[in-house]
Amino acid sequence: MVMNVKTMEGLAGASTSVNMLSTPMNVAKEAERKGDVDKMQRALGYAAGVVDQADAYSEKTSKGMELDAKEAKKEKEEQQEKLIEARRAERQEQAEKNGQAQKTETGAGKTGGVDADQVEISEEGKELAQTAGQTSPGGVDSVQDATYGSSGEILSAAQAAGGNIDVSA
Repeated sequence: MVMNVKTMEGLAGASTSVNMLSTPMNVAKEAERKGDVDKMQRALGYAAGVVDQADAYSEKTSKGMELDAKEAKKEKEEQQEKLIEARRAERQEQAEKNGQAQKTETGAGKTGGVDADQVEISEEGKELAQTAGQTSPGGVDSVQDATYGSSGEILSAAQAAGGNIDVSA
């Protein structure tokens, strides 16, 4: 981060003014010891001028720091906006890739325009299924339509059709 010119000028000026303040204060102390009231008043007047100058530089420093803070905030917001834009572009790119991938598919995984899950069975799995007698020669299971209960058993036709069920035990 770059420091604002006003901040640098204010800090340098205030520092110089504080360093310059020691000279008139030493002169005022010496004049007070000697009893020279006029010399002491002149030195204190000069010291007051240096203090006013330091205050002016302090104000300039404060304004410069405010500008620095505004610039830092603006820079941070711009950086956040850049990150947001990059993420949007990344999402859009990802969506385009996904869209192209779906277009290049031969229709597998689509049923009536709705995405469906796909399963690929390995050759070893097909062989095991055929040897166990679980698949028909067409490669598709022949399963009767049935309604299953919460424990996994097949419900009778009356239960599936909504017939009377006795739940008293």
